[in-house]
This record gives sequence, structure tokens and C-alpha cells, in this order.
Amino acid sequence: MQERNVVSWTCLITGHAQNGFPDEACRLFRLMIRSGLEPTRFTFGSVLRACQDSGPDRLFLGTQIHGLVSKTWHSTNTWVCNALISMYGGCRLDSTWDAQRVFDWAPAKHFITWNSIISVHSQRGDTISAFELFSGMQTHGMSGDIVLENALLSSYAKSGEMDSCECLFRKMADRRNGVSWNSMISGYIQNGLMQKAMDFVWFMIHNGPKMDGFTFATVLSACASIAALDSGMEIHAFGIRSHLETDVVVGSALVDMYGKSGRIDYASRVFESMNSRNEFSWNSMISGYARHGNGDKALKVFREMQQWGQEPDLVTFVGVLSACSHAGLVEEGSKYFESMKNHGLVPQMEHYSCMIDILGRTGKLNEMEDFIKKMPVRPNNLIWRTVLVACRRSKDGAKSGIWKQASEMLLELEPENPVNYVLISSMYAYRGRWEDVAKTRTAMRTLPVKKEAGRSWVTLHDGLHVFVAGDRSHPNTEEIYAKLHVLIQKIRDAGYVPQAEFALYDIDMETKEELLSYHSEKLAVAFVLTRSCRVPIRIMKNLRVCGDCHSAFCYISKIVGRKITLRDCNRFHHFENGKCSCGDFW
Repeated sequence: MQERNVVSWTCLITGHAQNGFPDEACRLFRLMIRSGLEPTRFTFGSVLRACQDSGPDRLFLGTQIHGLVSKTWHSTNTWVCNALISMYGGCRLDSTWDAQRVFDWAPAKHFITWNSIISVHSQRGDTISAFELFSGMQTHGMSGDIVLENALLSSYAKSGEMDSCECLFRKMADRRNGVSWNSMISGYIQNGLMQKAMDFVWFMIHNGPKMDGFTFATVLSACASIAALDSGMEIHAFGIRSHLETDVVVGSALVDMYGKSGRIDYASRVFESMNSRNEFSWNSMISGYARHGNGDKALKVFREMQQWGQEPDLVTFVGVLSACSHAGLVEEGSKYFESMKNHGLVPQMEHYSCMIDILGRTGKLNEMEDFIKKMPVRPNNLIWRTVLVACRRSKDGAKSGIWKQASEMLLELEPENPVNYVLISSMYAYRGRWEDVAKTRTAMRTLPVKKEAGRSWVTLHDGLHVFVAGDRSHPNTEEIYAKLHVLIQKIRDAGYVPQAEFALYDIDMETKEELLSYHSEKLAVAFVLTRSCRVPIRIMKNLRVCGDCHSAFCYISKIVGRKITLRDCNRFHHFENGKCSCGDFW
């Protein structure tokens, strides 16, 4: 084999770093050094990026690289200095002082250098230092630079500093360009401020520059995030008037938006009309069908993708395996998982999690346990959480010893994540171990981060309406609860029996049933039914729908004679005439 030169090594290292294989990038860098070749500034930049967001091992390598840089002329190179600052700032360990030291010693400070160090302090929560640096940057004659200001907008948004974003955006006045507007919209989306994102979209349409394909894709992403179908359709119409509907980026974003907003039929229609498709188009359609429980259609699109000559990537196989999981296709899932190596792909934790979910959903807990033992990588928090959910779902889950192992590992890996305590608490409740439930909930109350409250929301012509369990803050509360009481009585008469095991408290049966009645999704459907217009009932929820609400919605759809679409954090459920599209398999 011909000996590799510096360019060859650099390309290999860069490729692995950019495609999510940092350990391999670092290994190749070590081999390059041993071969006696001197790295270029591009080599240093790539391997330092691979050392970001890492634990002690890669941080140690990063400091070694820093030492090597200090001995060469590269220590004066702005590119390398920026990469060092980002490396120290991106590490999970607090290396802010090291990043600041590199910045202080940098011989020439490009605007990206300033942006990098400001971003480091912002990400660590040190907003005072970030603002002081921003002021210092302005004194160096860099104010009014649109590229720098856009970089700062992006940096503040990634750090959750949307107030700072808004302040800077106002100061930019007539210097704003398309990137500025996109950064603001993306920032609102990244920080969960979906309503603000949508308000900003309409402000941009009437006051901003003409939207390009990228802006449309960003806006449609905002609509998809909150399943704002009506807004998404308006944006679609605006795109048609702007002659952007043939843009492959816009088309792909439309497929994604409609798939996430409950209209998989519209997503399919847009997909079929596209003259050209990229990997995002195919992945969005596959994931959309998977999310709606149409496993066979998802796999059909996957086969078409290969016939068209589009090579699948890691995201494609997450969609394919999710489709198999939601449809209970165990053999197909195993076949596609094994086929990843034929495409030169190495399964990631998400793919292992999908396989565990496939086995868990079909009650194959022993096979699931064997699969975990044979994994070539150490199971992480995602794997153990999937195991715990599978055990909670299965009738034999409480008897399996693996749920206890999963509980212990989750508390070891993520001792401050409240979601883990909720899952563990539900397992104890399922087994009637109320003392352990109480201990788990007490431990959860001491956590610095609180559990995300379950929320359901509906979008009507007068805006977004959000509900939480037992919520009485809505202006129409009395009318909503009156409708809910009538609804509950009607479905009881039709055969609905409350599933008390989903009320995770050691209380009397009557109180449990009352608590179940006031779940957020039940309040949401009651609210829509108080409106005289027969608008489609589309409810979104940020958490997984519980078994009791799922059963209740089947009865409600039959009693009121209307189709109900419910999207939870995992998938869509389409209730009609007493049945759900998932076939009670979710």
C-alpha cells in the first residue's frame, strides 16, 4: 500500500471527526505522529474538534496536542488558537481557565477568536465575563461587523441567552441580513420558545428580507417542533407564491413538517411530487411513516431509496429500526440491524436502543437481556432507560431481574436526571412497593433539576392552548371540567374502566380515578369539544401517553363520533370509532 502523506492523514482524521467518530480520529492522529509526519494547521484543527465534548481521556490528549502546538510555529496561527479555545470550552470538565489562557496569549484575535471565548463563558453560565469580553471586543474596533454580530447571535442562542440575542438584534438595525433573522428563529426553537419563534416568523414575513430556501426550512422546522399544522400550511402556501416549492431543501422540510404535524398523507403527497430528493427527504419520509405506525410503508420507502441509488446513513437506519419497533417486526428489525455493516456503518447507541426496544415491545425480555450482554460497547443511560420502559410495558417486566439492574445503572450514570426516578418509581408502584415509591420520590425532590411537567396543547384559530394535569388556569376552566365530567360518565357507561395502576400514588381507588380524569390530554380534548365548530381534534403531548388515557380516547372517539389525533413524544395515535391506529401496540 502506498505510504500516506500529510494530506491523506488529515483527510482521514477530518472525515472521522466530522462523522461522529472522535475516538478513531484521535487514534489516527497518534499513528500519524508516530509515522514522523508533522501535522498541518488543518490537522490540528480537526483532531482538536474531535477532543471536544469529551471526558478525561480525550481532554488529556487535547492538552498533549496543545503542548505539541506550543513547540511549533502553529502556536501563532489563528485557526489553531480558535480550535484550542473551542476544545477546552467544549470539554465536559471545566477547562474555562485553559481556554481563557489560550485567548490571552493569542497573538492575533480574529472575530471568531472573540466569538469562541465569549461562547465558552456563556456555556458555563458566566454571563458577566461574556458581556465584559463583548465590550472589550467592541473597543478593538470590531463593532458593526455583520459576520461577527451574526456569530454572536448564534453563540448567545446556543447558550440560552435569548434576552441578549434580542438586545443585539435590535442594535443591529439596518445591518441585519438573512443569517441574522435565521439565527433568531433557530435560537427560539433551540430554547423551546416555540410561540416566540412563530411570532418572529410572521414579523419577518412582513418586516424582514425576502426568505430563501434555508429560511423556509428553518421556519418549517419551527412549525414541526410544535406540530403547528395551520401555520405550516400557511408557510407552504407562501413558499408556493415565492416559487420555492421545487427547492429540494424546502420540499424535504415540508415532508418533515407534515409528518410531525399529523398529516402523513400530505407528507407523502409532497414527497411523491419532488423532482429530486436528498438523504433528508428519504429519511423524513421513512421516519414519518415510522412515527405514524406504518412500518410496512416505511420499509417500502427504504427499499425505493436503495433502488434510486441513495446510500442510507445512520439516521436512515434509526428510522428503519423505529418502524420495525412500532410495528413489532422483530425478524425484519434484526435483519436490517445486521445489514448496516454492508453499508460500512457502525451501529451507534441509538441503533442498539432501537433493537432493545423491538425486543422489549414484543415481550422478549430474555432475548433483550442476551442482546445487551453481547453488545460490543458498554450500555449507556439511553440503553438502560429503554430497558426500564420495556420492563414497565411488559406484564412479566416486574419479574425480570434486569429492571433492577437497569435502575441501579441509571442512578449511577445519571444521578440527577428526574426522568430516571419517575421510571423507577413507576416500577415500584406497579409491584405495589409503596415504601420504595415514597423513598424514590423523596430522593427526586432533592434534585437540582425538576421533572418536566406533562403538558398537552391544541392549536385553534384563536391561538395555542396549553394544559397540565389538574390545570385550572384556563379562562374556560369551569366549562372544560363540566364537559369532562359528562364525557367521563358517558365512556364509563360505554364500558371504559379506569386503569388505576397508572396513578402512581398509594391512595384510595376513588382518588386515583379522579386524578386520572384530570390528565392533561383529557383536559385538552374536553376543551376542544366545548367549541361548537367541528374542527379536527389534534392534541400534542410532550410525554408518552399513559395507558389509561389511551383507553379513554378510544371510547371518546366512538362516543363523540369524531377522529382524534394524539401525538406524544414517541409517535402518533389516530383514534377513530373506538380503535387506535397503533392497535394498542405502542
